[in-house]
Amino acid sequence: MVSIIDTRALGTPMVVAAFLVTGKETALVDMGYQSSAETIMGDLAKDGFDPDHLDYLLPTHVHLDHSGSLGTLAKTFTNASIRVHPKGERHLADPSTLWKGAGELFGEELMRKFGRPQPVDRKRLKSAADGDVIDLGDGIRLRTIWTPGHASHHLSYELEGHRAFFTGDAVGVCFPGFPLLTPTTPPTSFNLEQTLQSLELIRASSPLDFYTPHYGFVGNATQWINENVESLHRWKSSIKEMMMKGFSAEQISNALTDDVCSKLGRAGSDAPDYFRSLVKTSVLGFLRYFEE
Repeated sequence: MVSIIDTRALGTPMVVAAFLVTGKETALVDMGYQSSAETIMGDLAKDGFDPDHLDYLLPTHVHLDHSGSLGTLAKTFTNASIRVHPKGERHLADPSTLWKGAGELFGEELMRKFGRPQPVDRKRLKSAADGDVIDLGDGIRLRTIWTPGHASHHLSYELEGHRAFFTGDAVGVCFPGFPLLTPTTPPTSFNLEQTLQSLELIRASSPLDFYTPHYGFVGNATQWINENVESLHRWKSSIKEMMMKGFSAEQISNALTDDVCSKLGRAGSDAPDYFRSLVKTSVLGFLRYFEE
């Protein structure tokens, strides 16, 4: 019913996941960076997957680690219906603005590793409204839930009847190689109130399981939400306090990274690059949120 595909983002395992959901029809939820497109297609080919039988491509939102490979995959999976929140459509049809903004945040070297996303034919893009249902057959139904906060164009998908959710980045991240739940609050559209509201919206459905792109299956969904709410409030207080003391974004990022490392019993220097990048972008998102 649900298979995880490790996109091996930037050559690193268990950082960005995609999910293949199978009924009579099939859907791919999230699809990693553009540089992961060949990895995804290779993994599907190993299982004897017929390209004509991928029916849906479902990015939860248009950030590069979730939709970057979409344009490339769309050219292979020509029969797939592509669904996205209306606010994300223009970025998939013309990724130039998204690419420029990400470049200002991540820098030229990382952007080369991400790979530049290919545009998607506007005729293939279909808006996914809050509450839409995609029926894959064999009792597998995906219901869209608009969950803004991390991004205004963010959708989650409920696997109806199973109390399971494909969460995108609505519920924070926890990497197997660095296992501590951490907020993901990037600029430019992070909004704390909307993030908390989205968490409560998911909680109201009494979830049991999450499928998270960063990373994998989570079987204690309610506890996960509780920890998310707590961590968001804690980061808000810590970042605001350091900001008022005149700390730079880099100093705040280093302090938060060291704090996470200490909780894991590790030295700050042990934090992998992908985790440092996450903390940096989350701090910048909070700082922008405070400014606004």
